Formats: sequence, C-alpha cells, structure tokens
Amino acid sequence: MKLAILADIHGNLEALEAVLIAASEAGVSRIVSLGDVVGYGADPLGCIYRLQEAGAVSVLGNHDQAVLEPRQIHCFSYPARDSLLQTCEVLTPEAAAYLRSAAYRRIEYGGTMVHAHPCRPEEWEPLFTYRSVLEAAAEMEWDLVFFGHTHRPVIYCYAQERVQRLTSSIVAVGPHRYLVNPGSVGQPRDGDWRAAYALWDVERQVIELKRVEYPVARTLEKMAAAGRADSLMWRLRCGD
Repeated sequence: MKLAILADIHGNLEALEAVLIAASEAGVSRIVSLGDVVGYGADPLGCIYRLQEAGAVSVLGNHDQAVLEPRQIHCFSYPARDSLLQTCEVLTPEAAAYLRSAAYRRIEYGGTMVHAHPCRPEEWEPLFTYRSVLEAAAEMEWDLVFFGHTHRPVIYCYAQERVQRLTSSIVAVGPHRYLVNPGSVGQPRDGDWRAAYALWDVERQVIELKRVEYPVARTLEKMAAAGRADSLMWRLRCGD
C-alpha cells in the first residue's frame, strides 16, 4: 500500500490537483493531509471538497483551527489574517465539519501524523531549528513521524541521541527514529515553487519526497482577483 502525505495546501487548488494526479499515477491508495488546508490561497473550499472527494483524512493545522475559532485570527500576520477572514465568509457547514473532524494527531499504519510538534501538536511549535528537531526526536515515543508547518521538505534520522538531516530525497526506514516533512503543496518555502508531497510505501517501508509542476500563473491570477497580498504572491512565484 502507498500513501500520499500532503501538508500545507493553503487554498492552492491547482497545486493540489497536480499532486492528486501524480499520486494517482503512482498507485497511491490513501491520501493523508497534515493540516493547513486553508489560508493564503484563493480556493479554500475547492481544496476541502477535493480532499473529501479523494477520501483523504486530515489532521488539524493552525490555519484550519483559526477559521473554526475566528478569535484566534488576530494572532496571524496581516496577509494571513486577511485570507483567513475571507475564508470564514465562504466556509460552508459541510466544509467546517470536515475541518472540525480533524484531530491534532493521527496514527496510520504505524506512522504518526501531526501538523507541528509531534508531542505537543496543539501548541503549533515549528520543528525548524536543529535543537527543536533533536528535542522532539528524543521526547517522542514513535519511530516514524510525518509533520508539516515549516513548508520545507526534509527527512531527519535520530540515532545515538543525535539528529542527522538526510541529503537524499528517498529513504528506506531502518531501526531508528525518523521525522519526515513532505514540504508544502500550496506554498513551498525552500526555494522551489513546485508543489511538494511525500510517497510512503508501507510494505517496503520506503519514503520519497516528490515535486510536481502546476499552472502557478493561474493560481496567481486567482489570488490577485481575490485581493491577496502581494507578498503572498511573491512567495508563491519564488517558492520562498
């Protein structure tokens, strides 16, 4: 069985469609979203509906929680606040129910899925620095964790009380602990504008980080029409 692990879709329907097509061609039988389906992009409802159609399960992201609990929106940056407020205006009861059904943490086939810190997912602590990853790896009770939130694809291996960032985009899971960030579908921040996701072959225990092109110009046109901030569109162009 193969799983497609998606994170940080952020209302980018063109990127999501490209990933779903690539996942289908790869023989994926299950889709898992690591949260932040909404925010930033112009198609929050479209992304929710497509995940529902694909039978995808999801964990909760901080942007998802914000549209369910709008009092939290003031904690976000101005460009994010604006997109979240617009999402609140169009969110249907069915779409809200899908987001509300997401837990902070899921376990699928022995892999633990979270949006941010695996041990404290409700605090939205990013695993970005070496120290934060090392402390999380030492603290967690699971051998394989998939996380998002930072928008940067990476595979970490924890062994002998040290963390190594692997340079390969593919790994055969061994007798250590692994933390895998598939990167962002809808707003990458690693210098590569292409949509990012991960393929997990459960039987072979092989994980591969993948990239796929999508019609980003169309996404930018829709964001401009929706009045999204120039900074959000610049990041999408550059993948930064």
